[in-house]
Amino acid sequence: MRKGIVFEWTPACEEAFNHFKEILVAPPVLGKLKVGEPLYLYLAITKEALAAILGWEEGKAQQPIYFVSRALQGAEPRYSKLEKLALALLTSSRRLRQYFQGHQIIVRTDQGIRQVLQKPDLTGRMMTWAIELSQYDLRYEPRHAIKAQAMAEFLVEVTGDPTEEAGIRWRLHVDRASNQTSGGAGIILESPAGVIYEQSTKFEFPMSNNQAEYEALLGGLTLAREVGATRLEVCSDSQVITSQVNRSYQARDSLLQKCLEKVRELSKQFEEVTIQHVPRERNTRANFLSKLASTKPGVSNRSLIQSMVKEPAVVLHLKKLGPSWLDPIIDFLENGSLPDDEKVAKVLRREATKYATIQGQLFKKGLSQPLLKCLHPDQTDYVLREVHEGCCGHHIGGKALARKLNRAGYYWPLIMKDSKEFVRKCVKCQENANFHRAPASELSLLTSSRPFAQWGVDLLGPFPVGPGQVKYLIVAIDYYTKWIEAKPLASISSSNCRKFMWR
Repeated sequence: MRKGIVFEWTPACEEAFNHFKEILVAPPVLGKLKVGEPLYLYLAITKEALAAILGWEEGKAQQPIYFVSRALQGAEPRYSKLEKLALALLTSSRRLRQYFQGHQIIVRTDQGIRQVLQKPDLTGRMMTWAIELSQYDLRYEPRHAIKAQAMAEFLVEVTGDPTEEAGIRWRLHVDRASNQTSGGAGIILESPAGVIYEQSTKFEFPMSNNQAEYEALLGGLTLAREVGATRLEVCSDSQVITSQVNRSYQARDSLLQKCLEKVRELSKQFEEVTIQHVPRERNTRANFLSKLASTKPGVSNRSLIQSMVKEPAVVLHLKKLGPSWLDPIIDFLENGSLPDDEKVAKVLRREATKYATIQGQLFKKGLSQPLLKCLHPDQTDYVLREVHEGCCGHHIGGKALARKLNRAGYYWPLIMKDSKEFVRKCVKCQENANFHRAPASELSLLTSSRPFAQWGVDLLGPFPVGPGQVKYLIVAIDYYTKWIEAKPLASISSSNCRKFMWR
């Protein structure tokens, strides 16, 4: 009307206005519910939000009571479909607690949420949710095509993503390719706006497959930091690397442990970094870039970011071992050198017959056992710890540990002493061992079993002479039981007293 357009009131406008007045005159008002009347709950989910609507049936008509709708946050968008449905049911029970406590709730859905929540082997968050939902009277029915479900889905659609987290997460794909002489890494970094950075890196040094995977991951994290990414989602087809970063696997190799520490150090420079394992089919482009870097010198393909790395990002520095008991025996067996002292040289010559050297490594020979690898004193602590409490260790005693080390193929002169000392200092053995009921020191023998277990002996007399010319009396009394022993004597002599005590 402001633009000068003539407005015309048509019959269609009149019909729409009358319909609007009917809605205003008779708004949908919740009627009085009967106690124990069942209510119906409909669930709907998307990648970013969930919704639920609670209603009741009045005849053939369905009346809505309340609706719940919220956006998924944090790690919730990465939940599975059943987990999101269970989360929607849990959110509804918390917000509409008074309805859940006073009525039977019939959940209508086309997913097998009942079978999942009633499984006895649930773990993690699903087990916690199932326990919390078990306090309500819930029943599950197949979902039908009804208006309430359409309303729930509409609530999901109109619920936007209020958080900017899903909109600013960068996606990183990494892969590696290695051969006997060199290797390469393929890196694909995709921004939230759809800008894709592709990088092909060539490694001019030999490496293992796992090391190449770590080098590719470190290169991808460095590229993401340079372009200003704050939240990062990393995708890799190496289950070993992803499990080690997510702490599901343990890195046993020293070099891989250093690489893992470097990855965690770089991850701290981002607000959020998540790494997940993806199938190789979903990582084909990064795999192509890695093979391109490892097989071609990189003079074409100008549209790619091509780089060349001459040294690995993580280097394992080995320390030189100091002098030990191995050196004189190895020098004598390989070079024939002996010390100046004749006695020491004689002992060394006799001991050297028990050993052999293979490629510079000393081994101990035996009559009925294979060659045992002789260890440097700096290497014994690691071997003791691995055999005693490693993946196959079960905290055995000192002597058993020494024998197990010999069966594993290791030897050093103080193996028995070091094994006992290591077991004695093991904290877990001290905390979880059985109670040792033997005394800490030897018990000292006591002359009496109780403090008053003593006899008092006395001689009495002379008395009037009795039969047998007896006129003396010897009496012994037990101080503890008050037991009395007495015997008349004709004369006081050592032999008579000795016979009385023996009796």
